[in-house]
Formats: sequence, C-alpha cells, structure tokens
Amino acid sequence: MSFSMDDDLRHAVPEGLVSLERYPLLESRGRAAVVEHGRRQLAESGCAVFPGFVPPKALAAMVSDAEAARVRAYRRDMQLPPYDRKPGPDTPSDHPLRRTSPYKMFLVAADLLPPECAVLRLYQWDGLTELVADVLREPVLYRAADPMLNCALTYMAEGDQHGWHFDDNDFVVSLLLQSAESGGDFEFAPRIRDGTDENYAEVAKVMDETSPRTLRLAVEAGTLMIFCGKRALHRVRPVRGARQRIIALLSYDRTPDLQFSKQVRLNTTGRTEALPHG
Repeated sequence: MSFSMDDDLRHAVPEGLVSLERYPLLESRGRAAVVEHGRRQLAESGCAVFPGFVPPKALAAMVSDAEAARVRAYRRDMQLPPYDRKPGPDTPSDHPLRRTSPYKMFLVAADLLPPECAVLRLYQWDGLTELVADVLREPVLYRAADPMLNCALTYMAEGDQHGWHFDDNDFVVSLLLQSAESGGDFEFAPRIRDGTDENYAEVAKVMDETSPRTLRLAVEAGTLMIFCGKRALHRVRPVRGARQRIIALLSYDRTPDLQFSKQVRLNTTGRTEALPHG
C-alpha cells in the first residue's frame, strides 16, 4: 500500500486544523509511521489513540462553535441494556441482557452546525478519511451521507454518562473537543465477545467493576480516537465538575451512501428529518 498523497489532497488540507508537526500526514514516510502506530494499537487493544491531533488554536475554535450550538441540543436521558435484543422470558433478572445503565447526554446533529465550522471542515477533509481507512486496513471508506448524524456533537455535564454497551458497527471515530474537570474517562473491555460466544459471565463482571480485563483511558482534549467497539463492552464514566465533556462523533462507512434509519435518528436527535438549509 502506498502512503503518498496527490497534490490536490495536499492543497485541500484544512489550514491549522491538524498538528502536522506531530502527525506528518503530508509526508510519505511520516504518514506511514502514523498509520503503523495506529495499527499496532488496534491490534493490541482495539483502540487507536492520537493525542494532540488537533492543535490548541483550532481546538479552541471547535469548542467555541460547539458552545454556540449547545442551545439547540437534544437531551437523551434513559436506561438501556448493553445489547440491542430482548431477553427471553426465562432470563434471570441479573443477567446482562436485563441489566441497564444510564445514558445521559445532550446531542447536536450535524445539520444544526454551521457549514463553515472547524470540526465540519476537518471531517470533510479527504486526508482524514484516508487516514482512518488505512489505520483500519480498509481498502476505502466514505464519509456518511446522512446529513444529521455524519458528524454529531455530544455534551456531558455534571452526572452525565454513557452506560455500558456494544456498538452495532465495526468501528467508531471520535474527536474529544473538551474534557471534563474530572470523570468522563473511557472504559472498555477489549474483545470480550466474539461471533459465537457472548461471554455473559465476563460481561457481568465488567458491569460489576470486578473484571481485570477492563481498561481505562483518561483522554485529553484534541485526541482523535478510532475504536472497534462491536466486540468490546465500553462506557464513558460519569462526568464531574462544571466543565462539559464535548466530543465529535465522525461517521464513516464502506459504502458511499450511508443513511441512518429514521428510528436511529429519532432515538438520537429527537426527530427523523434534517432541517432545510437557507
């Protein structure tokens, strides 16, 4: 695989939005090293972390945009199980299929963000899409076509958290814009299940906080993260303090026309259709 980038892509890089000194993505040898570092992390734990991917000045602009959009956020406050299927009638009450965790956060859909905002400009950079694809060893990835959930922002204030769950999709890409004063750490148990064994006993231990398999990351603002959460039970611990935890969720797919279902849109944003522009 070649890691070189053509001239058009070099010129398209959003000025000042990527720490190119730390992550030399426009130089073939440096980019190859960044990709291999991410691949090693994924092989070890299923989570690739790139601290300081966005420099401080650009990060401040992204936080400012996020704070301005916060007034239009949708509130999610519910108890959900880690699985998306219902338990059978004989399933014990303490079984992971019946146990729930709090999902408490605010979300701003992409169609509520101004098109010129910094986080959207970064998301729309082809170089980022190619980087994610190469780290994941995907031949090609595309930005999601969904106008509401291709690049969404989530906000967690005092007491908010994202409970234990598995992802439906193979990978998630996120960018932490602002960390909480305390709490808000990312916890996960990598590869706790596979395609044939749900490993319910170990899942229960993770939910009871008694499993040695659980890893915890205190991610710093400006960090890009690629996480394979379909096989890994994971959560965001409760946020503490006055400063919100703000994260951008960047959606990609192996096909160029990904649209989320109306039910997913409703559950996530409180509505099913994107707002008209203009």
